[in-house]
Amino acid sequence: MDMLDMDYSDSVYRPAEDSYMVMDHANPGARMLEIGAGSGIISIYFASLGKIVTATDISEDAIKLIKHNAEKNNVRINVIESDLFENVNGKYNTIIFNPPYLPVEGESPQWSGGSDGFKVISRFLNDAWKYLEKHGNIYIVLSDLTDINLLIKNYNNRYNFKKIASMDFEFESIFLYELTVIS
Repeated sequence: MDMLDMDYSDSVYRPAEDSYMVMDHANPGARMLEIGAGSGIISIYFASLGKIVTATDISEDAIKLIKHNAEKNNVRINVIESDLFENVNGKYNTIIFNPPYLPVEGESPQWSGGSDGFKVISRFLNDAWKYLEKHGNIYIVLSDLTDINLLIKNYNNRYNFKKIASMDFEFESIFLYELTVIS
C-alpha cells in the first residue's frame, strides 16, 4: 500500500483505517467493482495487483480524483459516475463497498448513513446480488455504532455474512464482512 502515490481532496472521503482494513483483508476475484470509491485508493491498489477494476462514485469530484490517481499510479480502471448501481452494467466476481455507515443525519454524505446507519447500506444490499457472478462475494465495512445484528437478520435470507476483520477504537469498532449470495 505504501507504493501508491495518491492525491486527496477536501470534498472526497480521505482513506482512513476502514479503507486500509479492506486493502489488508479483502481477497477479490479477477473482476472487481468498487461502489463509492472516493479517492480510488482501494480500486487502484487492487488494479495494481492485476485485478480488472470498475470504480464508481456518486460525486463528480471523486470521479475526477479516481481518474487522476489511477493515471498517477499507472493503472487502468473503468470509472463510472453512479448512485450505487444506477449506471453499472454486467456482473463481477467481487463487489467492495466501504459505505457511509455512521448513524447520523444532516452530515456529509461521505460518512452519514442516516439515523440507523443503514440508509445507503440497505439500498446497496437490495441490489448487489444482481451484479455478482455465481460464487461471487461482497466485502462491506460495518460499524458497531449501528445494529449489525438487525441488518444481518433483515438480509440473512439473501446473504451469508462472515466477519473477516475488525478494528477497535475508543468509541467504535469497525468490521469487514464478506457476504455471499444464498442460492
